[in-house]
Amino acid sequence: MIYVHIPFCASRCTYCAFCSFTMAQCRRLAPLSASEVYSRYADLVCAEAESRSGEILASTPRGGADTLYIGGGTPSLLPEDDLARIVEACRRPFPSAHTAHTFEEFTIEVNPEDIVVKGPSYAAALKALGCGRISMGVQSFDASLVKWMRRRHDPAGSLKAYSILRDAGFEDISLDLIFGISGLDMDRWASSLDTVCALRPEHISAYQLSVEKGARLYDMWKRGEYAEASDEVCRSQYELLCHRLKEAGYLHYEISNFALPGHQARHNSAYWRRVPYVGLGLGAHSFSGKSRSWNKGSWLSYSAESETLSGEDVRVEEIMLSLRTSRGMDAARLESLSSGAILRRLEDEGALRREGGRIYIPEDHFFVSDEIIGEIV
Repeated sequence: MIYVHIPFCASRCTYCAFCSFTMAQCRRLAPLSASEVYSRYADLVCAEAESRSGEILASTPRGGADTLYIGGGTPSLLPEDDLARIVEACRRPFPSAHTAHTFEEFTIEVNPEDIVVKGPSYAAALKALGCGRISMGVQSFDASLVKWMRRRHDPAGSLKAYSILRDAGFEDISLDLIFGISGLDMDRWASSLDTVCALRPEHISAYQLSVEKGARLYDMWKRGEYAEASDEVCRSQYELLCHRLKEAGYLHYEISNFALPGHQARHNSAYWRRVPYVGLGLGAHSFSGKSRSWNKGSWLSYSAESETLSGEDVRVEEIMLSLRTSRGMDAARLESLSSGAILRRLEDEGALRREGGRIYIPEDHFFVSDEIIGEIV
């Protein structure tokens, strides 16, 4: 199970606090062209993949998660040859007598504008790399909101990019949406949901906007230029999301994720099961089962720092990640890790349900799952 982080963006979104850099920021470290920056970074990732080939194999045991996820940042900024080199480096650790290793799930994140500008040939190139799943950051089908977010695309561009990807043969597409934005009323949110349901992507991820330190939005909030949406508004929008997608046939399999049957994300689902994974690239995290590590530095050079998880860390993670999903957690296991009295009280209140030997948070309590999990841990 491999995650590759591409830390480059053409511009920074209003809400973004992820590890990403514009080309102007990159050039403060080295006066290189964009193509030289991308090539140098691909060299680093390929070298890291080679040096960690043993970890990559160990993270993909029989019955584990044989997945590759290239995220960012904006991976679709990379030229085809740099992406191809990274993918080949990720395949190389796997023994194969005659053919390149085929991942059970291979996802690349893309920006709609990149797909439109680079066109059908680029989409075909992604397909030729072996990528079978696309995650596209649409965020909204409301033009004014997309502009406020400082996204590079507009709703028409999102629709065109989606069409290009479908024409290229992609049959597993995930679209990202954001709700809980101050100024987003229910009618505009319902309109975006109508559009995404009409497109019928195989997967939808929907996240409530949060104000994160390091993001432009945080500075706006500190200056009094942005006020967060109320809990009541956020809850109403989340409930409408759940209702509309359920009506459209989507399974709500994790707090923020919905899928048509058979299209749940294998890679992300493995995270929630605490399956070991290797993270390559600046800002990427790795997990061995007993420890976590993360890459720090710059796009020119980075190195790993790590921490060993305590027994308490493992207990809290296992409960928190399991209860984010609709499957919940094995009842006997949860009872061994938490207070039986608290679990029984939460069941009596309807905040937990017990079924088939498992305990889970019902969908109508997903919005307050953080509070429920906080009581359990």
